[in-house]
Amino acid sequence: MDYLKIKKCRICNNPKLIKYLDLGNQPLANSFLKKSEIAHEKKFPLQLLLCKKCFLSQLSVVVKPELIFSDYDYLSSSSKALQNHYKKLCQFLIKKYYVKPKDVILDIGCNDGILLNQYPKRYQNLLGVEPSNACKFIKNKKIYLYNSFFSKKISEKILNKFNKVKVITMTNVLAHVHGVNDLIKNIKFILDKDGIFVIEVPYLFDMLKKGLFDVIYHEHLSYFSIHSLNKLFERNGLKIIYHKQINFGASGPAIRVIATHKNKILLNSIQKKLLTEKKNGIQNLKTYVSFRKKTKIIIKKLKNKIIDIRLNKKNKIACYTAPAKGNTLLNSLNLSKNIISYVSENNKKKIGKYTPGTHIKIVTDDFLIKKGIKYALLLSWNYKNFFLKRSLFIKKGGKFLIPF
Repeated sequence: MDYLKIKKCRICNNPKLIKYLDLGNQPLANSFLKKSEIAHEKKFPLQLLLCKKCFLSQLSVVVKPELIFSDYDYLSSSSKALQNHYKKLCQFLIKKYYVKPKDVILDIGCNDGILLNQYPKRYQNLLGVEPSNACKFIKNKKIYLYNSFFSKKISEKILNKFNKVKVITMTNVLAHVHGVNDLIKNIKFILDKDGIFVIEVPYLFDMLKKGLFDVIYHEHLSYFSIHSLNKLFERNGLKIIYHKQINFGASGPAIRVIATHKNKILLNSIQKKLLTEKKNGIQNLKTYVSFRKKTKIIIKKLKNKIIDIRLNKKNKIACYTAPAKGNTLLNSLNLSKNIISYVSENNKKKIGKYTPGTHIKIVTDDFLIKKGIKYALLLSWNYKNFFLKRSLFIKKGGKFLIPF
């Protein structure tokens, strides 16, 4: 079988999980297809479960990681906006936590090296762990690469070759991991006594409040709040020392959390955040039922808007950018074939392929302009300010339809 059904919470082992959203059977969101592969495409249940003990939201199934990551079309560095974001993150970490050029720095899920590339050239001990073929696109020869999933074995290899690690980053990666308790134990094992563990993940409350259901896909096994992260870290001997909501992330609004060894009391700011989440209904099933209703309304409104535009036969609609989350959106809309003509993208690995499930051909940004397409559904809506200012499509008179 290509997937595992979840029978207990991956953080606290609670067997009583409540299903609160079902988006049907969907394909793997990053598995863009060659034409010959369309007939053999696989789909898997896309459902969200709630643990009422630690309040982690999690998918009902875990698809085999090899199916997702062995041939992976997502290259982080294709996004200039994301490069800028990670550059600011590195500058923040260096300044706030006194990260020195000789300190060991590790990025887990380093993709094509986008985050590690943002450290100044004088930084010498840059380590990357990346299981997918995206690591073939790492050009920075200073990055010491482990082409593998992060594990106890990899952590032991790191300690055998380097000192303990000062900074460990996992940006838009923790949500991908099934065995989160083992992961945190392995991180604690190699983390320097004054080291920091930095994560960025889509924030559960942004998803729930704004109806951002497109961040749900098979790579994202878990949907975190401060409640669930605090439970995870405390269970494995780490302590949250910093948190910040950020409007920008690889998948949308995110939360940045920094943890260290459990030698400090829980800060007032973390206690306040836990209280805020409680007041906003993290422990109340009505919060999650409301999200389900919101999701249905958003899908219906967006679908009707697209069909209204297409009723004028002169109007053709494309999609602008081809992120993984865009495929959850497109498959949930359940539009008739040929309603959307193309999807444009600047990642060369995706151009010429077809979107999972909806099988729309991926073309270059310039192609939309040549075809005179006036309307485009902006799938990377989290980068809307960037694209509204810089895209040639807008400069040539195109209009974005922005979901959410």
